[in-house]
Amino acid sequence: MTASATPARGTGTRAGFLPRGRGVVWFGASGFVNALGTGFFYPFSLLFFASLSRESLGTVGVTLTVTTLLALPGLFLVGRLTDRCGPRAMLAAASALRAASFVFFVSVPGLWPLIVGGTALALGNRAEQVAAPLLAARLAPEGQSSRWLALTRVTFNAGMGLGALLAGVFVADSHSGFVVLGLVNAASFVLAAVLCLGLPATAPGDPAGGTRSPRGAHRPWRHRAFVRVAAANALLWAAALAVESGLPVFVLRELTLPSWTVGTLFAVNTALLTLLQLPVGRALDRFRPGAVLALGGLGYLGLYACAVLARSVSSTVAVAVLMAGMTVYTIGELAVSQASLILLTGLPPEPERGSYLAVNQLLVGAATALAPLLATSLPGARSPALWWTLAALSLVAAVLTHPVGRPAGPEAPGEPRA
Repeated sequence: MTASATPARGTGTRAGFLPRGRGVVWFGASGFVNALGTGFFYPFSLLFFASLSRESLGTVGVTLTVTTLLALPGLFLVGRLTDRCGPRAMLAAASALRAASFVFFVSVPGLWPLIVGGTALALGNRAEQVAAPLLAARLAPEGQSSRWLALTRVTFNAGMGLGALLAGVFVADSHSGFVVLGLVNAASFVLAAVLCLGLPATAPGDPAGGTRSPRGAHRPWRHRAFVRVAAANALLWAAALAVESGLPVFVLRELTLPSWTVGTLFAVNTALLTLLQLPVGRALDRFRPGAVLALGGLGYLGLYACAVLARSVSSTVAVAVLMAGMTVYTIGELAVSQASLILLTGLPPEPERGSYLAVNQLLVGAATALAPLLATSLPGARSPALWWTLAALSLVAAVLTHPVGRPAGPEAPGEPRA
């Protein structure tokens, strides 16, 4: 990685890492409200669906996996529509679709409504992940793109954390409580859509007025650099979700540590992600994003190694070891989220970025569906099988992304940069 010796112009010593540009407040507010509603709902999601659908938890779990997979083919249409209509319209539409899904859940009980609403909700979630980074890249002034992309992660983590905290205080474990939960979540998505419409409009395709690529000129699967980054991003996404699912089981059942350990570990993770994303993102701007992504993935190994070590030390030491591992892991996560967004939005040709990001979300959606299976099929009851498997995923991701260079405008399909 080669450092740049010259700081960006216009940045002072005070909060020089904060994003600037027209619409940044509206963009940040929309992302925060969106994440706030999601965080309010997420801790109670399985109980919410079980209560309102009147199905068992086991049925709900299988159904949600199925609906996640059913939504994936719709991403091809999402990508085309994003390129044609622009990311602002798609982001607003995704929020509206998710709001309608929660109203549907509250209004119509049963398994088939759960399947239909769950598929719509999963598609809306994926569409938001396609549109939000693309809109940030489109709206950011020159030299500000990485900071706008970092802002999407800051608002997400802050909103999710605050939403989960509020849910723990206000949500009652009852049918009526879950009805209120669904309606509040729907209202948050409506507000996010309204805030999004306050953003500056961006032209579909090339906002700079360039010539649109001929239809079929580029295909994501022929663009080797993009495919490498998207594959690595999906592997690291699966690893992160497996940690989220598997670490509590490992801590409570294998290490037999106090239950507060799990909450503290994830509180450290959320706090560091929220507080450090912008300054770390600013610091990483000077390095080649492919190498940053590779090293960030290797940072995940810190938690895996500490989990293995924690099995052979006392309970007090194990807590300290896991805290250290989570800190290293979170720094890696900061690097991964920043570098992956820069590459995934910068490598595709401008007129077809929506289609490319939809392919990335196709891989991420598959990883989301399969990560719980990975965490539960390799519990590591008497061996560190889960952690060795996740380490292998991180190493493969590092090998895939390290050669990828810095994006700098459209590139020929199939030709990675040096």
